[in-house]
Amino acid sequence: FHDPSVRVPMIVYDPSPEADVTRGTVSDALVESIDLLPTFVDMAGGTPRYEWLEGRSLMPLIRGETPSDWRKYTISEYDFSITPMAGRLDLAPKDARLFMVADDRWKFMHAEGGFPPMLFDLQNDPHELNDLGRDPAYGAAVADCYDRLFEWARRSSQRTTISDQQIDERRGKTRRKGIVLGIADDTAADENAEILSLYRGKARQRFV
Repeated sequence: FHDPSVRVPMIVYDPSPEADVTRGTVSDALVESIDLLPTFVDMAGGTPRYEWLEGRSLMPLIRGETPSDWRKYTISEYDFSITPMAGRLDLAPKDARLFMVADDRWKFMHAEGGFPPMLFDLQNDPHELNDLGRDPAYGAAVADCYDRLFEWARRSSQRTTISDQQIDERRGKTRRKGIVLGIADDTAADENAEILSLYRGKARQRFV
């Protein structure tokens, strides 16, 4: 995860007039390789299907707009289970994995298999020679990086069927079919009295 492998320069040329505002400039925004496909879809006039695609379109950045919710850190993963190093460390394939969390200040690495974390201060140690991961003085920085890694691990990456827009459009419509997922309190029960009455007492008709 040294800079030559994870800080790869990228040059983008957008011939459209909308990109004139950033032409010839350098952006410090944190971007990832997974941003490329959504960018291509966006550039071609499509709508990126983020329920399928990880990453985000770079078009706002290319055209001078930095979204307020743009990522504050970047993640990299490395599976080295097939390498000789995994064998020398006697690691099971599931444990031969590394994760990196980086922002403008810190580069943090977590290794599965019970190894201590690694932390580098990119401002004061740009060549990443001094590992601070086990220094108690930097415990807060390590904890913050673990929080970010956990936030990333909790992301929704399994839904590949319908978009967020379709989910928003369907919210609340289950009640039309008499489906009640839960009643929180008496007030909610009063509001749903008509629907709940369908589920009290004997069945109103036989369905079999």
